Amino acid sequence: MITEETFFWYDLETFGLDPRYDRIAQFAGIRTTMNLQQIGDPEVLYCRLSDDYLPDPLACLVTRITPQEVEEKGLCESEFIGKINDLFSVPGTCAVGFNSIRFDDEFIRNTLFRNFIDPYKREYKNGNSRWDIIDLVRAAYDLRPEGINWPKSKESGKPSFTLIDLMEANGFDNEHAHDALNDVHATMKIARLIREKQPKLFDYFFELRDKHQVHAMLKVPFGEPVLHTAAQYTSTQGCSALVAPIASLERNADSIIAFNLSKDPTALIEWANSFSEAEEALFVAASARSLLAETTTDNEMSTMLDRCTTTIERLAKAFGSAKRPVYAIDGITKIAANRSPFISPMSVLTDKISTRLGIDVQQCMRNYEKLLELPMLAVRVRSDAEQNQYPVIRDVDGSIYSGNFFSDADQRRFVQIRTTEPEKLWDLNLNFDDNRAHEMLWRYICRNYRETVGKEPDEVERWKSFCAWRLLKPPVDSLLSLEKFHKIIDGKLADMDVKAADKEILLQLEQWANGLRKRIGL
Repeated sequence: MITEETFFWYDLETFGLDPRYDRIAQFAGIRTTMNLQQIGDPEVLYCRLSDDYLPDPLACLVTRITPQEVEEKGLCESEFIGKINDLFSVPGTCAVGFNSIRFDDEFIRNTLFRNFIDPYKREYKNGNSRWDIIDLVRAAYDLRPEGINWPKSKESGKPSFTLIDLMEANGFDNEHAHDALNDVHATMKIARLIREKQPKLFDYFFELRDKHQVHAMLKVPFGEPVLHTAAQYTSTQGCSALVAPIASLERNADSIIAFNLSKDPTALIEWANSFSEAEEALFVAASARSLLAETTTDNEMSTMLDRCTTTIERLAKAFGSAKRPVYAIDGITKIAANRSPFISPMSVLTDKISTRLGIDVQQCMRNYEKLLELPMLAVRVRSDAEQNQYPVIRDVDGSIYSGNFFSDADQRRFVQIRTTEPEKLWDLNLNFDDNRAHEMLWRYICRNYRETVGKEPDEVERWKSFCAWRLLKPPVDSLLSLEKFHKIIDGKLADMDVKAADKEILLQLEQWANGLRKRIGL
């Protein structure tokens, strides 16, 4: 059994882009030592699809993976994600990929969630962690570019950080891009390259996978500015900006609102002052109403003043509700302390680096001083951000972030579900604390153990009806309806610029959909 600290490098290929509702097609991973030496054989897994879901044909054209292939090679989703969770949960494991935290990890979390496995424990329990090297690559470009060849986009002139371009620019073979195992090998090659050429940068960023290290640098409110390296700042010069941490959210202290000090803070200042104006109007209205009750005896005058006061109150409330959310203000950004953000102290901004990145440090500090003049800014930013944190999700599949955490009692019930033999799942009589779990259990059984549905006559038609609803009128825009699915395929089949090999995949998808129609009676 592996007990020392290890990396587990992994990649996913998916049937779509929405981690809440789309499904994973393929998983691949390789365990290495902390010195990036491989341990054991690679892991490659495929996941079968359930009848309530249609893959995106455009995704299949990229990955070359069809529903028929995963049906032949794959596991049901419950077994598939269980094996992945076991790999990630080996004590001392750091799960790592390329753009994995923003994409792959979200698919993993959502798949764990709908299959009754805690979506977070494998990220922190038993010395485990997660990491993502894409911002390490960006930071190497911005701060320590020596020893690495950096590709540029021909269209925009900006640096390109795709695995394909990085591999080609640095002389690595990459014949099977968008195959999960190939992309794992590619990620490891880029990691080894940076570790060889810039070992201190590699080690520095590895420590930032610990959110406590990040919080120590992002002091709120208005701690010392830091250099933040991330995709949203990418220009022809680089990917970093000097930012000021403003506030963290009460419901999620790992979510930190910051301001890009290269931007003019006037809009943010005016936005914050609008709170004062609305509050002052409400205060005046309340004072007038109180004074009116104490001093005015003339009924006509009292009625007129009461109408004026009411109008002031309505205008103040309307003004407050009409203001744009803080996230819409140019310069506002959100940093997730638990997502390995690449942040650096201001001391890294030498004259040479700041010139190359196009950062005017003196102007940034003047903007920072302007923000410090508003003592209530942090409170107002935090208040507004709390209200606009997560949208309400009505479909249970996408409710991982919009609902409460499951109770300990429900978690014990989830263990019971996962350890019960499939044919006995229908006999479970569980009273969940969270009502979501009742619907989740029904979907879990039907999706993963379809052979057991046929033994429950009442459930057969219910499952077919559910599948028909999802395919004919999906509950969210990111899911394809049968109509859109066939429209995409027909358009691609008629396009003479689409390769013959791609049209073979499209025909397989069409055949899959036709079989799906028959199974659910459409």
